[in-house]
Amino acid sequence: MKKLPPEDLNEKGIIRWMRFLGGKNREEFEDMAKKDEYIEEAYNELKKLSHDGQMRMEYELRQKAIRDHNMMMKTARKHGYESGYESGYEMGERLAMKKVIDKLTGEGRTIEETAELLGLGVEMVETISKWEIN
Repeated sequence: MKKLPPEDLNEKGIIRWMRFLGGKNREEFEDMAKKDEYIEEAYNELKKLSHDGQMRMEYELRQKAIRDHNMMMKTARKHGYESGYESGYEMGERLAMKKVIDKLTGEGRTIEETAELLGLGVEMVETISKWEIN
């Protein structure tokens, strides 16, 4: 809408452009082009595009590139979200486990007692207790 001529930035002008963009056949386009110089210019460009195979192919390739780019960005965004979620979840589990082990050992329990309470191996409890979580 920004590219419309200033005199067409009203309801009547916008409706005229909507009719042009929704045109069904050549006769409709030609009738509209006779009534408005800007629509005539747009119609002439449309004819050029439809006749020039090279330009049409370039346009279609450009549209395909845009669609491909948008799909890649959407996929990358989704992958990034999922990856971040999994990483955050895993980090949260580690932090919770470390806090529980620190609390139990801080209350005077041995590594063996802590491992038995949590249902973990002694080596696992020792490893977790050495983690440095920032």
